[in-house]
Amino acid sequence: MSKSFGKYLMFLLSPILSLPLILRDLYSNKNSSLILISLTFGIVSFLYIPLESNDKAYYYLLYENLSSLDIQGFFIFLSEKPDFLFYTLLYLFSKSGIPIQFLFLFITALTVWIWLFSFRKFTNHNNVKTKDYFIFLTLILISFSIDHLISGVRNYLAFSFILLGFLSGGINNKKTKGLLYIILAIAIHFSCIIFLPFYFIFILFPKRYNFYKFLFIFSFIFIITPREILFLLVGQLELPSAIQNKTESYLGETDFIENSLSIGNFNNYLKIFFYELWTFFAWAYLFITINRKSIFRNLTYICFAASNLFYSAPDTYYRYILVAQFFFLVLILVEYDFYSKFLKFSKILLVVFALNLLGNIYVYREQFIKSYFNINSTTLITILLKEDITSKDFIK
Repeated sequence: MSKSFGKYLMFLLSPILSLPLILRDLYSNKNSSLILISLTFGIVSFLYIPLESNDKAYYYLLYENLSSLDIQGFFIFLSEKPDFLFYTLLYLFSKSGIPIQFLFLFITALTVWIWLFSFRKFTNHNNVKTKDYFIFLTLILISFSIDHLISGVRNYLAFSFILLGFLSGGINNKKTKGLLYIILAIAIHFSCIIFLPFYFIFILFPKRYNFYKFLFIFSFIFIITPREILFLLVGQLELPSAIQNKTESYLGETDFIENSLSIGNFNNYLKIFFYELWTFFAWAYLFITINRKSIFRNLTYICFAASNLFYSAPDTYYRYILVAQFFFLVLILVEYDFYSKFLKFSKILLVVFALNLLGNIYVYREQFIKSYFNINSTTLITILLKEDITSKDFIK
């Protein structure tokens, strides 16, 4: 029996027990391992039981309610939404009786696969050594924001197509294809419209190095600017109504993270600390190497600038920064000839993301224990045949 067949067979029996085999093949840079590790993340999302306050809890409730709507009622529902693609899938699953957990499995697996596949293309292009490739890939894997990935599934999926859009249009010079990816991202989650003007700037002026450097440095003004002032400034701008409404909605209300911090719970402070930690290292790297010029650096600058616009609205900022995080890691890979002389930085960053992952596991330990620590989560058959999660199962 070949090693590949044994890996697939073990995965079909138990995704958990197959992890060592998957990690071995990830180290060897095998295509099949990307698919299996993506499916593993999908299964984690499939099993996750959300808090009542999570995005995923809202999706479960919506799934239960949409089944009672006819097609006319659903179009009326869609008319109140600026995006439609995710809700259409939700409606189709609800009407067909397919458990929503399978939709979450598909979305999360696709998200992780796009993230890893995009990154792998650059490792192959830069001829990275096996050991160093595994370090970079591990950085990507442990940099995933667990709560966004398995709870805020819609936003992370949309960001995946933002990645494909910038890479296709800005790097591979397939501008129409890149624009289609951006439009698809907006159709999944309307918040992605913020990236549309930045996409046009990037594909029209990809080599204006000083301009992007200035944009990045200037964006730090928004880190110290109170939200109230930003809200007033946005109100004075003549932006397209869709963008202005989305921006004002993010800046005009106290968000979930601010409400969490006001409670003063240690878990909330720990989560924010780890959200912030990696950005300090990223900023340090970008400023230390600020004289370097490349299109990837411009792309990283523009994504950080877009994120910094919403620094005063933490919940929104920590979502947008996920896109900047990916391109920052790609930038390190692209600049590997320079970066390899400072290998200690990669190890420090690896520790930072590992601490972030462990911190997230600690913060969400109650949900994880209830979701995964049971006998039915050990084999693929028992996982897929588990009783469907409903709103009655939510963690209060």
